[in-house]
Amino acid sequence: MKDIRNKFEQYIMGIEIPDDMEQKAECKIVSDLFGYCKKITPSSLFRYRSCTENHISAFENDQLWLSKPLTFNDPHDSLLFVDKKKILNKLKSVSPEYSFEHIEKLLKSTKYRKQVEEWFGQDFVNRILKNATHNGSPILLAPEHIEIQNRYHKYRIDLITDLAKKSIKEASLVACFSEKVDITLMWTHYSANHTGFALNYDFKSMYIIDIGQGKTMGSLFVDNKIFPVLYSDKRYDATYYVEFHFMDDFFRHLGLKFPYPFYDKLFYYKSLLFKSNDWAYEKEWRIIRQTGNNLDEQKPDHTHFPNIKPKEIYLGHKISDENKRSLIRIARAKGIRVYQMDLEDSERAYKMKPVEIK
Repeated sequence: MKDIRNKFEQYIMGIEIPDDMEQKAECKIVSDLFGYCKKITPSSLFRYRSCTENHISAFENDQLWLSKPLTFNDPHDSLLFVDKKKILNKLKSVSPEYSFEHIEKLLKSTKYRKQVEEWFGQDFVNRILKNATHNGSPILLAPEHIEIQNRYHKYRIDLITDLAKKSIKEASLVACFSEKVDITLMWTHYSANHTGFALNYDFKSMYIIDIGQGKTMGSLFVDNKIFPVLYSDKRYDATYYVEFHFMDDFFRHLGLKFPYPFYDKLFYYKSLLFKSNDWAYEKEWRIIRQTGNNLDEQKPDHTHFPNIKPKEIYLGHKISDENKRSLIRIARAKGIRVYQMDLEDSERAYKMKPVEIK
């Protein structure tokens, strides 16, 4: 699966869907991504659960719950990296409102002015020249004014960065799964020290589902996406994302509309896929539902998909007799197989194996 993750990373990071992309081209990218993920999605993905009332009820009622990344146990999970120094250095060298050399070049070079107008629009250039010139000459700012400008830029970048980091964790709902059911640390961390259970889902079969409309079929993964987690020593780089929103903010303060569309609708999925190599043993996959990145809107911390039935249940090695009886009763009513994890005593290696309960 490591090779699959590497190839998927190259694939997903190599495509972008800007806001102004033609619908036909966007549909082609989305369709290709759908087909690619359908091909690589395992037919078995396991969700480790503790024996809480909510988790048992969700199993009984075929509910698959998702939650915000804010609730995850890893504080680095979905934590964007932003190179604020890189953005500030760009602004210091080519700040369009206050750079003396830049304004002088706009005034003297018709070719350069046309180029900037193509980039940002004629209204922007006119507004800049109005604010940064006096009697047709560039205004040379005093050092203290430049320092105030730089401090203001830093303040806005800090603010936008904080909002970006918060919105990513607020604007998505995620359900997490593993490729394997015999990972000791997964049972320890997510199934209450082996006293819980794990559910096996066949999401590959849910790419095409009967929605009760004759020959018209649906899919769980049209509005939702399922992707493998990508493990790395480096956090996801969202520098350009913050830079884009800084420029959008800058234009709005001038009373203008930023002339460029948002560069990648897939950004909100990509940013949720990177985790530290420390977690690679989890072999994680994620179902992601986007809820919009408007922080002023009240969004639920949790939601669920109905009618998502697991194909098997695995009981923890140290599950209580009471919970074991309860879960077996539910599983039998669903007609699904039941296993219990046992320690592999015949080998020297530290292993667990599932044993079916007939």
